[in-house]
Amino acid sequence: MVSKLVLLEERLAMAFFAGTSIFVLIGAITRTAGSPVIWAVDLAQLCFAWACVLGADLALKKNAHIEIDIVIRNFSVTARRYLAIIWLIAIAAFLAMLTWYGTQLTLMNTERVLGDVGISYSWVTGAIPTGCALMLATTLKRLYRGMTGRERLSLEGHDGTVI
Repeated sequence: MVSKLVLLEERLAMAFFAGTSIFVLIGAITRTAGSPVIWAVDLAQLCFAWACVLGADLALKKNAHIEIDIVIRNFSVTARRYLAIIWLIAIAAFLAMLTWYGTQLTLMNTERVLGDVGISYSWVTGAIPTGCALMLATTLKRLYRGMTGRERLSLEGHDGTVI
């Protein structure tokens, strides 16, 4: 069963992706018509940033990120499990760092204006710490579930195949 928060995250990601497409289309049509609207590009950028980070977290929740396993495919299941734990710890450290520095970047951009839209550019840069915090929570949850035996940790795709 998909939780309501995951469902909300999926819908927001789809809405931001749709917004990106709509604003790019508006920009292209108005530019072709000879009367370009600058704000469409700015809003497309905003929507795209949010769609990317929300989509990345959703893919992490489903263990659907691409994996290249040419080195580890011949390792034992136990070795792959330990490597998966090490990778999740490294990923968590990296995401924590991005959350910290992304928050600082967002706070530095509060006074900067997003093009002709008139809103703070921090709405764009805020996607990074927000998305990284979501992915950090997902990573820590997967690590905990893997260490307690509730999830199988190995360096394999979500369907169990090794590419």
